[in-house]
Amino acid sequence: MDRYAIFVDAGYFFAAGAQAAFRQYVSRRQVTLKSSPAAMVTDLCSKAARIVDNLPLLRTYWYDATLGSRLTMEQSALAMLPGIKLRIGVLNNLGKQKGVDSLIVTDIIDLARNRAIADAVLMTGDEDLRVAVQVAQSFGVRVHLLGCGDLSRNMSEFLQMEADSVTTLEERWFASHLDINTEPLYSSGSSFYAPTSSSIIPNDDFIQDEESFNEAVGSSIDEILASVTYEQIQQLNQHFAYQTFVPTEYDRRLVGTISAKLNSRKLNPEEMRSLRTQFMQSVKSRSAKWMQTDEENNLA
Repeated sequence: MDRYAIFVDAGYFFAAGAQAAFRQYVSRRQVTLKSSPAAMVTDLCSKAARIVDNLPLLRTYWYDATLGSRLTMEQSALAMLPGIKLRIGVLNNLGKQKGVDSLIVTDIIDLARNRAIADAVLMTGDEDLRVAVQVAQSFGVRVHLLGCGDLSRNMSEFLQMEADSVTTLEERWFASHLDINTEPLYSSGSSFYAPTSSSIIPNDDFIQDEESFNEAVGSSIDEILASVTYEQIQQLNQHFAYQTFVPTEYDRRLVGTISAKLNSRKLNPEEMRSLRTQFMQSVKSRSAKWMQTDEENNLA
């Protein structure tokens, strides 16, 4: 069938894309989308369409990994976009993706075998995916590699030899879509959180033995949401309209912050549920207030 699909290895996209945009190594935890996921995907599909002479797009497959069972905000937003299929592997303790390559190989081969696509645009640099390219081509599918920045450093030479074409996304494309998060997630035992002045150095003004759990929760939520932009609040609010879990980058920071305020005391399951529920309620409340303010300003 004369249509194509896009296959994106998110680990490669963010790592190689950040190197192209910022000319330095940036930890995956520090790389975020500058634009909305929808805007980035639209732009990516536009680039891919030119490679395949504007064939109809079947869908975009996005392959990523999680540490635990919770999706990040970006993963959740991508999963909800039309025409996107999110495939999730796992991250090991060293931050390495596991199971992602096999998902990509399976999808490409299945679509090729079933004659569902005529072309495949593959964004990866991993030589282990040569077998997917070879098998897809044996079914008559043309496979095009879409790389990031310096391909001599981040894409296997043997993988390039197998492909029907190789195209590079320029540095300015990634610079327009990627950003460096100034508050990276840090590890603290089993939790990850973005350190702040209050979570690194105990402050007697708010860490008191008599402080109740709910007071600690309230101050933790206010502290985190104080640094959240209007757009991020709206994205979180949209997330909670369809999902009942807190995205992992917020969840780890939330748990880490309140744990620090409670002298590193481990939270029990009931407290964890309460913490997450109050966070969701606070996000919805803040989103509603900001939207009301916008409406009042527009009417003024």
